[in-house]
Amino acid sequence: MKKTIGALVIGLGISITSFGQQDKHFSMFAESPMYLNPAAAGFHEAHLQAFTNFRMQWMTLSDEPFRTISGSVDWRMFENGSFMGAGVNFFNDAAGASNFQTNVLTVPINYAIEVGRDNHFAIGLQPGFYQRTLTTDGLTWDNQWNGIQFNQGISSNEGAAVAGANITAFDISAGVFWYANLSREFRVSLGLAGHHLSKQRIGYYNDNDRLYRKLTLHGQFEYKTQMGVSILPAFMAFVQGPNKEITLGSNFRWNLRGASRSTGHFDEIHFGLGAYYRTRDAVMANMIIEFGGLGIGANYDLNLSGLTVATNGVGAMEFFLRWKMTFGGRSLSNPLIH
Repeated sequence: MKKTIGALVIGLGISITSFGQQDKHFSMFAESPMYLNPAAAGFHEAHLQAFTNFRMQWMTLSDEPFRTISGSVDWRMFENGSFMGAGVNFFNDAAGASNFQTNVLTVPINYAIEVGRDNHFAIGLQPGFYQRTLTTDGLTWDNQWNGIQFNQGISSNEGAAVAGANITAFDISAGVFWYANLSREFRVSLGLAGHHLSKQRIGYYNDNDRLYRKLTLHGQFEYKTQMGVSILPAFMAFVQGPNKEITLGSNFRWNLRGASRSTGHFDEIHFGLGAYYRTRDAVMANMIIEFGGLGIGANYDLNLSGLTVATNGVGAMEFFLRWKMTFGGRSLSNPLIH
């Protein structure tokens, strides 16, 4: 029965994807803005960053909840005030008993011009590879019910309906990004990106089913108080066909221990808490711990939409692991060192 419910959920998901075509989203979007905008590659407090994220949702609806895994690496090069940023992004999204999967591999590249002291404006481009697959091996059908249980040894006669359910396509995105350290205490970043500019085909059997183009506006601010607490408000809004979403909130980061300035034997330790609201959908709470270049984060979504009747408010769990590497000299975390 649960697999039948799972299949129903997948059917709804496929329908929504076919007509709404809304991209995946992460609740902790501010921790890796390159996911939102190719022009943001290389903009972090290090020279190279590795990031991975895991998200699971709809756990109360099916034995096979929706799972999204992502991984990325991005870095800066040719630094001389201005610099070039580059990276690699990978996503895998698996939904329900049908193993409805989306795989995305992208290569963001940008060039950041130093328009003022510690003030950069970047233009980025992101070619990519997009794939969707669907199988019926995990599904059960009405004619397989033998009065006691579903017998998957009985042919469902549905295999032909999904034969060749595999789509591959080229994807292209572009964006602009502004990042400025206005003082030692205040930093701002704003970006605008267009995704799926090629409007690639996503229908298995119909060339007219194409992925809607997506326009994303995002930003983050940081204010370092005199009490060792940083306030980091952030927002993200997008429009993708008929779909619209706004997420906004803030993190608060405590500096528990400063880095050793003379010996370099001790790294900074930070602890952070945050709360965000995604309009008409969920409230999110997160916790982030950073030990020098290593960052670990966890987030919980509390569902507030019309699906709460089925989910009991259980939305999603999300985790990230990040490693930042600095090779000496000037970086965006100590921009006033020239």
